[in-house]
Amino acid sequence: MKKIKGRGILVMCLLIFGGYALYDFLAQKKADEQKVAEAKLFTMNVDQIDFIEITKDAKVIALRRTVEGWNMEQPLKDQADDSAAEDLIKMTSSEKVMDIAADGGNIDWKVYGLDQPQGSITFANSAGQKTTLHISSKGNFENFPFARRDDDNRVLVVNTNWTARLEKPVVEFRDRRFLRHKIGSIENFHLKNKHGVIQITNKDGKWVSTSDSKVELDQQKVRETFRNISNAKGADYVEGALPSLKSLFTLDLKLGDKNWQAQVGQATTGKIYSAVSDPKVQMMMEPGALDELIELKIEDLKVGSTPKQDSKEQTGAQLAQEKDNK
Repeated sequence: MKKIKGRGILVMCLLIFGGYALYDFLAQKKADEQKVAEAKLFTMNVDQIDFIEITKDAKVIALRRTVEGWNMEQPLKDQADDSAAEDLIKMTSSEKVMDIAADGGNIDWKVYGLDQPQGSITFANSAGQKTTLHISSKGNFENFPFARRDDDNRVLVVNTNWTARLEKPVVEFRDRRFLRHKIGSIENFHLKNKHGVIQITNKDGKWVSTSDSKVELDQQKVRETFRNISNAKGADYVEGALPSLKSLFTLDLKLGDKNWQAQVGQATTGKIYSAVSDPKVQMMMEPGALDELIELKIEDLKVGSTPKQDSKEQTGAQLAQEKDNK
């Protein structure tokens, strides 16, 4: 009887101690989760974010998501670079507070340069929530900038990436694709370069040459050429007159009920420029972006043709342009 009673007391003690241990574990877990949540700069659902605004001095860049992708609303109205907007949101969602320099209601914001921040980045979502990070030109002893989230009475220390984001030029958020249309809509392709004319058309789902009926086209090589056109991007937009150019090629595409044209040339500096019809814009191209079209021959698209040179090998036009850009 005494043994049974003793065992009961032992079991009860174990349950009591186990309960305390579980309580401590859950309390510590909750405290750790709270610290992780507080360390995050933003807790908004990134999938719902549909507006970004970056301000610095008199510069304002405003982007808004639509069902078709991101659009730029300021400083001009145009399509935005979807990947640039999404990358900014993705990087922001993983950013954490590095340190808290001051906390409380009696902060002298001027000491931290947050009375007049050098800029801010705002995110808003489809649920009507909005949060802004104000970024100072001042930083701590390690040169990490001070920041303030919304109207919080805390001075945060954040990554230097935030200062770099304020400095991004408008063009980095603007759609700089040479061809802004879906390659699946191409029905007719007409290219004229130094090697001659290439004219191919889509008949019953198969690409055929209309300039040389004896040529049998490799369908995969044609699609690869179209993908490369779709991936070609400009380095910057050009307003006003382009410099004097040596013509490199002209390209005409039939896109359903639309006709799209491009004229591409090279300046004496080696830089390559394009002027396209839809939308009607002019760009200085990224090095190597259009090298394939500059050198393309109908033989390159034939069945059994020798594979094109490795993309790492540069043409003379690309080398000249890269040298000039350095």
